[in-house]
Amino acid sequence: MFDLRNITFPRLVYGLLGLVLLSVCAAHSSFSAERVRAGASDLKSAYIFNFIRFTEWPELANASRSRGSAVRLNVLNDSEVHSIMQSIANKAVAKQIGLSVESCSKDSCVQGASALFIGKSDSGDYQRLLKLAAGRPVLTISDIPGFAKQGGMIEIKYHNKKLTFVVNVQAVKHAGLYISAQLLQLGEIVGRDNE
Repeated sequence: MFDLRNITFPRLVYGLLGLVLLSVCAAHSSFSAERVRAGASDLKSAYIFNFIRFTEWPELANASRSRGSAVRLNVLNDSEVHSIMQSIANKAVAKQIGLSVESCSKDSCVQGASALFIGKSDSGDYQRLLKLAAGRPVLTISDIPGFAKQGGMIEIKYHNKKLTFVVNVQAVKHAGLYISAQLLQLGEIVGRDNE
């Protein structure tokens, strides 16, 4: 699925730097609870960006993302994350992967999306969105408690005053996506075949 021969040196360096950034964010515990909450949207957005960077989509496996194959992130019910992700999408590193960010309504969130972030305020209806996304190559991400155990792919959560994440590998596999092993090592895993 993933051919190392097609990775250019700059892409490898940016990838490794992204992993270092993600691991520093995950391991940094000196933030007070107030500071973490104040910068929660910034941290969530950094995590979301790196989740996208270290995910491979089947339709993009043989095409270079820089040749017009864009990764589209739809954001539902989190205007702060949407705004920050739009700023990130305008940066050079994000332009290399062709990231575009859209705000969406419940009925249109899955359509045309490569990734979907569901804001915590939509915790009542996220199961319907997961059913719509089931079997499609749409990376589902949320900060709703229990999201990964309920069939979502990546749940962003606070644990011991640190931002961490949970990956449902069965949901990822069912959608035909591939998430980097280095990224998986940084998070909690649920949905293994033996669970």
